[in-house]
Amino acid sequence: MGDNRVSGQFLVTAVSLFTKAILAFQVASKVDDCLKELERYEALREEQEKLMEGQVVIIERQGVLKTGQDILQIGQTKIQDGQVKIQDDLAKIREAIGEKGPGHSLLILPSTVMPGSPRIFGRQSYIDKAVQLLLSSTSTRIVILGPGGMGKTSVALKIAYDSRVIERFRINRRWIPCEQAASVPLFIELIAKSLGLPPSTSNDRFGEIIAALEESDALHFVLFDNFETLWDLEGELSTVANILSRLASIPSVSFILTMRGIQHPASDQIDWTSPRLPPLTPLEMDPAQEAFVKISPDSEGDPNLQELLRELDCVPLAITLMAKLAEVGESITELLSQWSREQVKLLSQPSGDRTNSIDVSIRLSLTSSSVRSNADAIPLLGVLARLPGGASLAQVPTICPSIPGWKAALRVLRTAALVYDSPDKTVVHMLSPIRSYVLLHHQVKGQPLRDLRNAYYKLAGKGYAYHDDSNFVDIMTELSREEINLETIVLDALHSADNKVDAISAALGYSNFLASTQPRINVIETALQTARDTGSNLLPYCLDAYGDTLRLQSQYDAASIALEEARDTYTQRDNKLKAAACLWMIGDMLRVRNKFDEACSRLEEARGLYLESNDISGATDCLWILGEVYEGQGRFGMATSTLEQARTHFVESGHELRPANCLLSLGRVYRAQGLYEAALSAAEEARSEFIRLRHPRETANALWVLSDIHRELGQYSKAYSTADEAKSFYSQLGDKLGIALSLRSMANTLYKQGRYEEAHRHAEEAKEESIKLGDSLGVAVSRRLLGDICRMQGKLDAACFALEEAKSLFTQCKGGWYSSVELADCNKSLGKIYRLEGQYDNAIKLLEEAREIYSTFSSKKSDAAECTEEIELALGARDSCEYGADNPCGG
Repeated sequence: MGDNRVSGQFLVTAVSLFTKAILAFQVASKVDDCLKELERYEALREEQEKLMEGQVVIIERQGVLKTGQDILQIGQTKIQDGQVKIQDDLAKIREAIGEKGPGHSLLILPSTVMPGSPRIFGRQSYIDKAVQLLLSSTSTRIVILGPGGMGKTSVALKIAYDSRVIERFRINRRWIPCEQAASVPLFIELIAKSLGLPPSTSNDRFGEIIAALEESDALHFVLFDNFETLWDLEGELSTVANILSRLASIPSVSFILTMRGIQHPASDQIDWTSPRLPPLTPLEMDPAQEAFVKISPDSEGDPNLQELLRELDCVPLAITLMAKLAEVGESITELLSQWSREQVKLLSQPSGDRTNSIDVSIRLSLTSSSVRSNADAIPLLGVLARLPGGASLAQVPTICPSIPGWKAALRVLRTAALVYDSPDKTVVHMLSPIRSYVLLHHQVKGQPLRDLRNAYYKLAGKGYAYHDDSNFVDIMTELSREEINLETIVLDALHSADNKVDAISAALGYSNFLASTQPRINVIETALQTARDTGSNLLPYCLDAYGDTLRLQSQYDAASIALEEARDTYTQRDNKLKAAACLWMIGDMLRVRNKFDEACSRLEEARGLYLESNDISGATDCLWILGEVYEGQGRFGMATSTLEQARTHFVESGHELRPANCLLSLGRVYRAQGLYEAALSAAEEARSEFIRLRHPRETANALWVLSDIHRELGQYSKAYSTADEAKSFYSQLGDKLGIALSLRSMANTLYKQGRYEEAHRHAEEAKEESIKLGDSLGVAVSRRLLGDICRMQGKLDAACFALEEAKSLFTQCKGGWYSSVELADCNKSLGKIYRLEGQYDNAIKLLEEAREIYSTFSSKKSDAAECTEEIELALGARDSCEYGADNPCGG
């Protein structure tokens, strides 16, 4: 338009000049020619006036267009403001998920099996450099950086599958999908799973990972994929940096991070391997074309393909998504047109830059003809984006009742490469960049969001399943498969749902499920805080579940505080049954801590409340634990009658699990009395029932009791194998206390067999587990056993040290017959050592104390007799000793 204005001005000037020329040369012979020229230019001037009129119209229309552009800009500003709000909401959710207490994964977690070797183009030189770095040291630390969609994951996987890397690390190549970790505890649990560590209730799960890696003789390679997911967790930067730094300090561990951006993380804490790999850049044109044509063969030779690839900046993910659109029928010309329109919108945004090209690529997939033609595709995509663990195809109809055409929509989403199936075709997943984009731009809301939450609320409610339910194990397995989705949905609802009551109720069900499998604290802790903040009537139920979780994690002090508060609130509301349940748990914790008198008081109080409410089952539960308390006190007759009474009540009430529990408790009472055949029969019958009822935890408990009975009967091979089997069960369940008990049983058996080195190793491991659990009695028993092993190895100084430490701990553990017997064992062993060292008076004193304790238990008659023999030997040696100034004896 500017050129037209210049031409018009030129014509006006020319006409004026010619007019002056005619006036000056009227008499000239060329006047007629000048007039003709004037006529021609006048005609041109008329055309110019028409052109100017057209320009006025154009300017007017431009004004209208400018107004439209202003309106569009206002709309874009509002959209950007909305995006900022969504980002803030997501940040709050991430903060809530990341900053809560220790949490551990359940029995089933997302797969950490490394995906297959990808097809890749134009990166071989980069891959070779990375492989050489991995081969150059036993501990290599590499970051593969670059913008989103550069193919960082593909390059990293190709490195992991390089034959040289496979030869160096063999089976010890691990893949950690960081985008699956909604919090630091889940990230730690994914690492543990990749290493093959059993589930755990430990408060130091990362310490277990470090110990496993440091104790391993092999070289390890770990690929942390999409690490920016963790690095961007608000409030967790320091924690994540420390985790990474600690892993980097292990000489046998090499790792690769794939991460968006151009900056190495934690450079102030980690010496990244030099030379550092540069960030990945777009592909060269030839490999870009090769990659596109490999997906869409019909596009080969298209004259517009190179132009399209240039418009995409040859970004690998954009190429892949665009090629898939071409594969299903979109022409290159049409794709170019779509890109041009989207690029204009991108450049009009103040914050637009080349890092948004991946967003544009995803938007192109979302606006493809196949997606546009299916009204259910985008709503379904919004629902699936809420499920980081993927959506079970069997669950989709339940979570999307308001999307009746979900099957057709899912086919469209698969075709557009917006979702993909698991290898077994049972779960549909979404790539992390696409999921993030959908959560930002297409969040599910309204009825579809309510449907999704309600489906998972209902699933969480299954966590209330009782142990005697015939489908209990199936329910627990189903919930385990959905653990990550459940946690994500429930935590999000606790923070953002309008109806907090339903969200808290779901959290309670989910927590109950965790209590039945592997307790974790973060969800119920969030629910408890939400209940406090909102003044919910569900507060005591949250305190109850919170205390129960802490109890199962052996955090008895904190558990007692929560349960006492819950009980007080229940009492104020006259809810006797729930108050009684809290008292039952408090009493059981006191029993475990050998506070038998207090335990009896609380359990009797709980039983009274159950009876007042006519809850015979609850009252009988109290009888069962009271029987175990009496066994701990050494009141074996009372224990036997109480447990038999409880068992009879359970049988009459139609229970299946509890009668077997009582039978196993009776087996322990018989064992304590030295009635090993009766103990063996009871424990065997209980184990059979647990197996029939498919209760792995109870089966493990029975195996542990059986291992001790077999050892007392001299059946050492069977004792060891049974304890080892119990340990396997406990490991699968993540029961650290059970693992420690099994290890001690195995160590005891090896000690009896004279296999002292192996026994020492098992006893040390049991001691360490007990220390982690804060189990002082377990630590004392392990130290006593270590002292006996050292004594038999002739390491008398070490033996005395361990035995004296154990003796001090047993003295503190007052109130139980077991502690008394263990104290006697310490005195007996120390007495033997002192006799050998010529300290006869000390030896006799300790042996007499031990004999006095043994004599009160019928099962310890042989130990009492052994003490008598040792005393006689010490007396004889002392009497034969010649006393003199130079040779004092009897010290």
